[in-house]
Amino acid sequence: MLRATLAALLAILPTLAGAGTALVTRPDTLRENPSSFAVRLADVHRRSTVQVLEVRGEWVRVEIAGNRSGWIRRDSTDLDMQPDQSTPPPPASSPREGTALPRSVGRAGNHALILSLTPPSPVGQNLADAASAGRIATLMGVPDANTRYLAGEALTLDGLRQALADLDGRVGENDHVLIHISADGAQPRGGRACGDALLTTDRQLFTASELHRHLLHLAARTDKVFVVIDAGRGEERAAEPGQRNRFTRQTTPDAVCSAETFDRSGLPSNVQILLAGHQRAAFEDEHGGLATQALRACFEGQAPAPGDLGLADGDALRACAQTRLDRMPGRQRMAVAGNTALIPAPLSWTSTPSGKDAPRRLLEAIHAQRDQRRKLDIVPMRSADGAAAVRLVSDRPGHLYILQAGENGFTLLHPNQHSTDRRLEPGTTVNLPALADGASLAGSKLLFLLTDSARSTQRAGFVPSGPLSVSFPDARGLRLATEEFLGGDTRPLCRFSETRNLGADQLRQCSTAFAAKWITLPPTSVPR
Repeated sequence: MLRATLAALLAILPTLAGAGTALVTRPDTLRENPSSFAVRLADVHRRSTVQVLEVRGEWVRVEIAGNRSGWIRRDSTDLDMQPDQSTPPPPASSPREGTALPRSVGRAGNHALILSLTPPSPVGQNLADAASAGRIATLMGVPDANTRYLAGEALTLDGLRQALADLDGRVGENDHVLIHISADGAQPRGGRACGDALLTTDRQLFTASELHRHLLHLAARTDKVFVVIDAGRGEERAAEPGQRNRFTRQTTPDAVCSAETFDRSGLPSNVQILLAGHQRAAFEDEHGGLATQALRACFEGQAPAPGDLGLADGDALRACAQTRLDRMPGRQRMAVAGNTALIPAPLSWTSTPSGKDAPRRLLEAIHAQRDQRRKLDIVPMRSADGAAAVRLVSDRPGHLYILQAGENGFTLLHPNQHSTDRRLEPGTTVNLPALADGASLAGSKLLFLLTDSARSTQRAGFVPSGPLSVSFPDARGLRLATEEFLGGDTRPLCRFSETRNLGADQLRQCSTAFAAKWITLPPTSVPR
């Protein structure tokens, strides 16, 4: 009878179609049904961002990282602090032709540290920044459990240093890291000759040189490090009354500023930094920092497509965010530092990539994501029967893939019907097959990938073509192949933070890292 009564109550409670996102304000449990007695599916962490699918009385059906959906209590979210939920918001504009959409599969090896150093505000700009940064982290494939939020008293100078040290301690060799910092840019009082710094909550300076040292430590241990700094670098007046400039002159007499500038030189090849307020002010409004808002729009596909290939590298993200900033009041500028070719998250497109050379440029983009600390050399030679072959020279074993760009798509030369071995040891000789039309590979430019984990040729959209495999000659075929080689294994073992630290085999299987080498085969076979 109790169950029947509960069912009847649930039936008559108002049910609202969900839209947009919500911020989780206290830890909760994702449940299969809207009941405290329902099956537990996962933990939902405080300050994580969830997609709202449905509101039913005191329960909300949401989707969390990893595409898992279920129910949490409404009072565990900020829904009641948002505008009236009974009035459906206007529908979001659908992506235009050519607009890029993110692939947001979570990965256990992805981490985010979101630092809100901006002063507390009655309209909650710092909370808005944290929510937007959390959304970006989700779209970059960071599980909620791997995202850390810090603000207020936790971000004194010592607290900030400790947060970065803790991040360094919990990441692994092949992990990806996002650091988002919203803060006031600062300089010492009197305008002494000194470069940029961030102002901590105890009014101390965290200098660019110190940030650089932390990034060096992280880069030595991880596969990729992405940093977003939403802080001002100038004192221009805000364009609108509702805006605030994120810049201040430091007045603490004992502060020491040791860096000439935010360090843009000497960064490792696996680090990329997106900077707001390039040589100018950075502004915030009631929705948070303008730069963070613009980047979130780019990741969500609300802004113009980031590049004609649908791959949002640093240059494309900067240009995308700048396009949106140019439509906002003010003269804010974005900049990108470090390795601008790195791609924070593979993106899908809704139109065919432009130009017949799109397959070649996509292979170049894949090549740019390689771990440059790894050694890989390819030595052309001849096999015993006189066929073209190569010898693998590397510092570790791996799964070998050999790709060629054609006019409409990719050709996968290895593995193939006659040579299915993928995980190879250094020094292995690999025979190169003849092309389907009998043409020679001499003079061809080939991309060699040596990956830690196996890639699925079926999931990558390859289909057999004689002894070889080819991708579909359309945008979908190019997208599937690119995402598979960049994204790696997507099974639950690799996606959920609960599966972390299950041993060396899991780390290798779930790694997205790889070595890569472009080789143009000599016009004639090279003797052994």
